[in-house]
Amino acid sequence: AGIRVRDMGRIDALTYASHADDALTDTELELVLIRSRSLNAARGLTGVLIKTDHRILQYLEGAPAALQRTFAAIERSPLHHDVQLLASAQDVQRQFDRWHMGFHEFQLRHERSEATQAWLDALPA
Repeated sequence: AGIRVRDMGRIDALTYASHADDALTDTELELVLIRSRSLNAARGLTGVLIKTDHRILQYLEGAPAALQRTFAAIERSPLHHDVQLLASAQDVQRQFDRWHMGFHEFQLRHERSEATQAWLDALPA
């Protein structure tokens, strides 16, 4: 789902891990997903987020300046802590050209309906 991103320059990527704040609810996390998709679309960023219990793993890709600005905001976010950059790469081929922020298996683990997932996938891309 979504519109394919057209790249006009170099694409960098990074992967980080963190721990979600204990007070973060599923509803708040879903709202973060919606907001992230909108911001990422505007910035030309794509990627995927995987959350298991309180552990978060995220892969992001996009233009270097947008990627660094977004990662700096992630590091400052009160929604999680212990942010660790696991890997970064320059001049890569985009892997998630239609996912401004995929959330792997979210609807299955949190019993979200297929309609909700379809709506999330239809957000601006």
